Amino acid sequence: MEENDYLDNIGNDKHSNDQIVDAILNGVVSFKNLQGTGEFLNSRQKEVRALLNQKDDEAFATANSVSDVNSIYELQNYLKAFPDGNHIAEVNAKIKKILDEAERIKEEQEERERLLREIKHNINEYTIDEIIDKLSESDLYKLCNDLEIDFQIIKDFEEPKITFNPIPRKENEVPIGYTDVFFWGIPSSGKTCALSAILSTIKNDYSMEAPDCNIKFGATYITSLANIFRKDIGYLPDRTNEDRTQYMPFLFYKRGEKNKRRISFFELSGEVFKSFYEKVNDTKIIEDKDRDGIEQSFKTLELLLNSSNQKIHFFFIDYNQETKNSIDKETGLTQSDYLEAATIYFRDNNDILTKKTDAVYVIVTKSDEIQADDNKQRIEKAKVFLDHNFGNFMDVLQNQCNKNSVQFGVKLFSIGDVYFKRICKINRASSINIINDLLGQVNPISNNNWWSAIIRFFNR
Repeated sequence: MEENDYLDNIGNDKHSNDQIVDAILNGVVSFKNLQGTGEFLNSRQKEVRALLNQKDDEAFATANSVSDVNSIYELQNYLKAFPDGNHIAEVNAKIKKILDEAERIKEEQEERERLLREIKHNINEYTIDEIIDKLSESDLYKLCNDLEIDFQIIKDFEEPKITFNPIPRKENEVPIGYTDVFFWGIPSSGKTCALSAILSTIKNDYSMEAPDCNIKFGATYITSLANIFRKDIGYLPDRTNEDRTQYMPFLFYKRGEKNKRRISFFELSGEVFKSFYEKVNDTKIIEDKDRDGIEQSFKTLELLLNSSNQKIHFFFIDYNQETKNSIDKETGLTQSDYLEAATIYFRDNNDILTKKTDAVYVIVTKSDEIQADDNKQRIEKAKVFLDHNFGNFMDVLQNQCNKNSVQFGVKLFSIGDVYFKRICKINRASSINIINDLLGQVNPISNNNWWSAIIRFFNR
């Protein structure tokens, strides 16, 4: 029917109110034009308007009840059917909300995809906590599959519990007849992670026992670190605190070997290097709140350096940290600045690198990041890296070793495949290399000889 048919017959009963309402909703005729005929009685207008309002409410209720996935189509249909409807504001507001949410979801998805690409490109750009916070569980599960990581390992992540022990405070507390192995490195140089890998490998592939001395320094600390890799995949410990220098004597031998070696690992907090820098340069860079803990660590260091025990020194340098031009934000000093200060202190104090020292090694950690065709080329590149970035430190250290006929060497160390900065699938090759050096440097002592008996007496 045409509009005129409704306009000409609005004064009679040719069209029911329902038919008129349908015509209005279908755009055949408008309510306003019907009013202009003069035949559209007020009573009938009220009835038609009531029906229109009813249809309006029903259409809105239907559109509003549909799930957000499809409701925008229904809401837009409502606007077409009721351009002057009672719920225009509500419908427009809901359409905007749906469109905004769709845009948010789109942006979120694009960000997740960007983040996943970034993570795959650099697996250690974010910590595990940041990864869990940024990714949905399904995205994290997919990422783990792509990287061939057990998803449950990520889900079960907990900060490893490290138990610390007292350290020697007096000269007579330092066990006699042990070879003291010093683990040097500024904060975050990787020495604690390397130490945990070495201790785990000794426990896994060799044999170790409690020391034959009265005070069992470092017993629970050794266990804490060794247990990090009891399943070959572990959660790496956080950086060592300034007051957590640890001394760890133990007996060490190959499986089936009769005689044992007396060895003690000494892990120094990285902040001790600030003391070296202060003493060598006659300045102050340690904050007051940290001074007591660092100075106590330094006293223990001097106690061990001056002991009669033989010594082996491992200096850890983080390849990754140096290539990123990392600098101590508190002091403005670099790895090289701290290490150079330490070697000058060694040169000028107590003849540290003399006959008491059996060997000195510079260990480049995160060495797997050195791009090379094979291990031989990687070592050569590491030496170039050290010469370029730590030339003064290397020269002073090597000259002192040559002067005192102390063995000097450069080693590479990779703890294994690290994910999200805190999860590691251990590769024991670097640890075994260092352990074999220790086996070669530290002579086993027979439990039957007179010297062993004397040492046991003084260690009581």
